[in-house]
Amino acid sequence: MAWRDSRRNRGRLILFMSAIVLGIAALVAINTFGANLRHDIEDEAKTLLGADLRLESNFPAADSIRDLFDSWPATYSEAVYFVSMVLAPEQGATRLAQVRAMVGDYPFYGQIKTTPADAYSRLNDGPYALVERSLMLQFDLHPGDSLKIGEAYFELIGQMDSSPGRSGISGSVAPVVYIPLRYLEQTGLIQVGSRVDYLYFFAFPSPDSLQLALDASGDLLAEAGWNSETVADRKEGLGNAFDNLTGFLNLVAFIALLLGCIGVASSVHIYLRDKVSTIAMLRCLGASGRQAFRIYLWQVFLLGLAGGIAG
Repeated sequence: MAWRDSRRNRGRLILFMSAIVLGIAALVAINTFGANLRHDIEDEAKTLLGADLRLESNFPAADSIRDLFDSWPATYSEAVYFVSMVLAPEQGATRLAQVRAMVGDYPFYGQIKTTPADAYSRLNDGPYALVERSLMLQFDLHPGDSLKIGEAYFELIGQMDSSPGRSGISGSVAPVVYIPLRYLEQTGLIQVGSRVDYLYFFAFPSPDSLQLALDASGDLLAEAGWNSETVADRKEGLGNAFDNLTGFLNLVAFIALLLGCIGVASSVHIYLRDKVSTIAMLRCLGASGRQAFRIYLWQVFLLGLAGGIAG
């Protein structure tokens, strides 16, 4: 009887159900999105960090700290990061950039993709520079052009397309320029009061050897002002950030679903009010109040069930 009664109003019932479908689908989609992010973080955290361990300080490593690094059973790369204005002499244009002076085989996991493909491997062969694509386009730079950083000139050998842990958003504010570490002093930019980050990236033969090194030297590094980040730390940090994001999106979807349910309840109320004459006719034909109630209870129940399954 509930099915037959719904034939004349299936369009309205489907419209009611669609609100439930969309709300539940949004919640499921957001939870799936969060689960996929978690899975990707687990798989890509080492590539995003580019190493097993990253150490960072605002001061250069003392001899005792360097001896400690040399005692570890690990391969490491050294880098100096700072922000400076760079000049393209041929174009007469300047731009704020993140200068990264590098030496070693970093990244140990993942790769820095460049055009041409061997540009990064040739970086330490001379006074060369490698810049992000956004800077190439802005200054109309080409391989062979020169770039002035501080007092030193560098020959541009290619563009950086991607690198571990690097996002396009940060590049739009201050694009990255890679130079060899051995030419950093010639720029004249590293002076007392300069805001500089000194970094070391390590690749250990096993997670156990990394843990042993940190257990033995963690307090000494902390006292010397070195901050450490491991793959597990990167996973935790990214996981917390994305958990906050998915939690917020879940809250928004739940509120939208709640408002949709209120709208559906109001619509069902109007729908049942329009059925008063039909209920009266059923009562005149001998149906009890309980039987008439069950007809529309089944309609609403099946409406919610179908919406939940479809969502």
